[in-house]
Amino acid sequence: MMAVALAFAFVVVVVALLDKPMEPTVATKPAAQPKLEPLVRSYPPQQPQEKAKAPPEPKPHREPQPGPEPAPQPEPQPEPQREVLPTPDSDWPLPTQEEVKAASEPRYYNLPPGAIMGLTIPSIGIYNAPVFDSDGQWALTYGVGHVPQTSLPWSRTPQRNVFIVGHRIGWPGTGSYLVFYHLNKLTNGDKVVLKDREGKAYRYRVSEVLKVEPDEVWVMGEVVGRDMVTLQTCTPIPTYEKRLIVRADRV
Repeated sequence: MMAVALAFAFVVVVVALLDKPMEPTVATKPAAQPKLEPLVRSYPPQQPQEKAKAPPEPKPHREPQPGPEPAPQPEPQPEPQREVLPTPDSDWPLPTQEEVKAASEPRYYNLPPGAIMGLTIPSIGIYNAPVFDSDGQWALTYGVGHVPQTSLPWSRTPQRNVFIVGHRIGWPGTGSYLVFYHLNKLTNGDKVVLKDREGKAYRYRVSEVLKVEPDEVWVMGEVVGRDMVTLQTCTPIPTYEKRLIVRADRV
């Protein structure tokens, strides 16, 4: 009985000890709670930059295609000369009386290859003088010259001015010697005929005779409403300081 009583007492003491609250041995500071950042993203300030340009798109590569060769460009036509041809030459000898008499008789010409038409002026005895489409010296040696920048009798234009130049004297022995020597004798109403290589004739009547300075190229221009031929040579003999102009209108 004594042993049971002792065991019971021991149990009572243990239970009492367990019910007494235990005091902490060391006072501890509560741990700091982490600070929460707001749920908003923050970026560093950006410096202004120029907008980048997109690179140009590469052009598709194409192989060169064969094509027709470019047409040749026409050569520029020269402007009318400031001094209207023909230009006198002081070294040319004056004609003798016999040569002037011969030039006063009817003169008949053969139309050579290269001439585009023949010139006939019955009142001064010229028949079928060769007209070359050039105002170069060679044309004025073998006949008379048509200034290429001017009209032709068959030009498809509203008005025409067929401008023909020839020597008053020329060089002895050439085809144009004294061809326009008597051009100053033409008067209003005299007949002028141009005939092409096919034989078609273009007839005119003299309407004007005038003298101009060598640089008055306006006489080469067309006149509204007129279809005419203009003949020009040097005057007076022997100074040749002016130009004799004879105009004839188409009939």
